[in-house]
Amino acid sequence: MQRAHGLIKSSNHILILTHKNPDGDAVGSMLGLALALTSVGKNVECFSKDAVPRYFDFLPEISIIKGQTSREKYDLVILLDCALFQRTGLENIKEILSYYDGLLILDHHPKTQTECDNVKNCVDIIDHKTSSTAVLVYNLLKEMNINITKDISNCLLTGIFTDTGGFQHKNTDPQSLEAAAEFMKKGSRIEKIAKNIFSNKRMAAIRLWGLALSRIRTDEQTGMAVSYVSKKDMDDLGTKEDDLAGLVNVINTISDAKFSLLLTEYEDHKIKGSLRSEEYKGIDVSRIARSLGGGGHKLASGFEIDGEIEDSILKISKMINEVKNNK
Repeated sequence: MQRAHGLIKSSNHILILTHKNPDGDAVGSMLGLALALTSVGKNVECFSKDAVPRYFDFLPEISIIKGQTSREKYDLVILLDCALFQRTGLENIKEILSYYDGLLILDHHPKTQTECDNVKNCVDIIDHKTSSTAVLVYNLLKEMNINITKDISNCLLTGIFTDTGGFQHKNTDPQSLEAAAEFMKKGSRIEKIAKNIFSNKRMAAIRLWGLALSRIRTDEQTGMAVSYVSKKDMDDLGTKEDDLAGLVNVINTISDAKFSLLLTEYEDHKIKGSLRSEEYKGIDVSRIARSLGGGGHKLASGFEIDGEIEDSILKISKMINEVKNNK
């Protein structure tokens, strides 16, 4: 944290990046850190290759997250909630930058390698036992003695809230609750965050959920509960991928399922898979995700594949059996 503080202190123009298809932790951490660094006189820009889901529109200064950058050179690049530039959706950072002096990585996902393997002036703070990247940002701001305002609190609390499943997942630890308590003292309201993320759904989104729920099937051999949504489904209903937020967790509540899988065809023949499980079910879904070229946490992971929906379900079932047999 002291080395990270030193990097930031010596930098003026800072670019913050996060992973493609940003979730609540990525968005909340990015906004919270950007607001904090701006408050101490830093020039900060936030970049996301993919659009931020609209249910985060309630967060302060959400419009500062752009799909383009204004400069080609930065003093410091900060990589949040991922550890490799590839995870940002950029094959090479030079797609948007020609030069940067230093790199700071804040992430809570298990890692075998980071971008610091390739960059000389780099600090990586990675702790897979931490519930969220938002907690790491909180710790950094405390190290820097930056005043945590209500707006910063709302952003970081959103990150913690979403990555702990509303404080229901096993990763909900004392550190997360202590940080949340401080944010609430600053004026953050958990019920407002919960309403915007979980309860503020359009009629079309509810119909899309109903369609997906009607398709649920279970596989006794793998213990998987699986459903899917096609691009045609979303087009017909006038919905988007972010309307599916939280659905895979509902599928995971099926009592006789060991884990859940939701397949979303976001483009023709381009499929995103979301995996969820619970500690007591004894399934590490990150092993399944890694076998399919993805990654994530033991109880929440994802991947992307090409193909048809039905063919993909068969392929994934076969892969899961192979992973289980090699356990």
